[in-house]
Amino acid sequence: MGDTWTYQAEVLKVIAATKQEPEWFLRFLVLDDTSKVILEFREYSNSFFFLKPLALLYMLTGNSYWWSGVYLSLFSFWGCWFLVLQLRQYYPAFGSSAIISFLFFPSVVFWTSGVLKDSVLMGSLCLSVGLLLQLYHARSAPSVALKVLLLLPCLYLFWRIKFFLAAVLVVLMGTFLLTKWATGQFPWVSSKTRQGILWASILLVGILVASFAHPAFTINFFVEHLVHNYRSLSQMTDPSNPVLSFPHLQPSLGSILWHAPSAILQILFRPFLWEPAPLFYKFMALENLFLQLLTATTVLYLLRRRQLPRLPSCLGVLLVFFFLSAVLVTLPTPNLGSLHRYRAPLLPFFLTVVLAWGPIPVWLDRVVGRRE
Repeated sequence: MGDTWTYQAEVLKVIAATKQEPEWFLRFLVLDDTSKVILEFREYSNSFFFLKPLALLYMLTGNSYWWSGVYLSLFSFWGCWFLVLQLRQYYPAFGSSAIISFLFFPSVVFWTSGVLKDSVLMGSLCLSVGLLLQLYHARSAPSVALKVLLLLPCLYLFWRIKFFLAAVLVVLMGTFLLTKWATGQFPWVSSKTRQGILWASILLVGILVASFAHPAFTINFFVEHLVHNYRSLSQMTDPSNPVLSFPHLQPSLGSILWHAPSAILQILFRPFLWEPAPLFYKFMALENLFLQLLTATTVLYLLRRRQLPRLPSCLGVLLVFFFLSAVLVTLPTPNLGSLHRYRAPLLPFFLTVVLAWGPIPVWLDRVVGRRE
């Protein structure tokens, strides 16, 4: 929670400099001018960008930390609520699980509220996904144009807070929308198998094009960046607390793929309840124990039914987004406390499917039926 007080201290510096020279604030917003203030954050960092909307909120609320936190929490909630409405409209079978996952799951609510950039991340991510779902189901050109216009600022905000997650979402959903368009243009792509092959092919081409467009989008950059961050942060992580350890992680695609399953399992289920750790980690472990039981219950329920429920293609793409993002977030983050916070905006995409596929919706229907 130290980050929130750091933002408080830094934004007050910006406010003080603005009072002395009001016209400087515009240069700060537009040109990243820091000539009047000494900040801890570098100009290109997402934390520096977060200070801009935060400073505007402080000005609107009379430098109130708490009211600024309320407005940021409302933005996060608005994004979650908007996405839940889209999921309930287009995929009713996943509506109840989406409500629980996005609006009521403890760590999701806790870490995506208040004066943290995760509040902006959650709001912009959910708004972007909700608008992408609307764009996928749009029927007319004016409707498509309107959704695109609304989508662009949301994606920009998401990009500035977590550019690598935004890149994953844009590539996955962008190629998926292209696949839908191609399906309408070419009847021979009507089968689900051919659509899947076409999506994978467009995705591969998109990755190749992106790698030539900017060096930050190459596979080598991502791989080297992940391993460099992991090694750097490992040296600064307190070994007395539970940590993630990947001693054989190497800056190669093969090594990343080898460690990917472990990364996904650890972001979901660690720390474990039996690991020696401070009290705050024990609260995290209790929630993880619930996740373990929930996932195990769903797996056993599916094995008993011997039938895998239908997963809409859009939700399938969002599930892929969760798994890829989980790997990109987990591998460079040895600190489990930080990882628990970083997973909060991603977890609902996984949890929505696990809840919907398990026995809980059936139990809820029985309870409702008995009351009626």
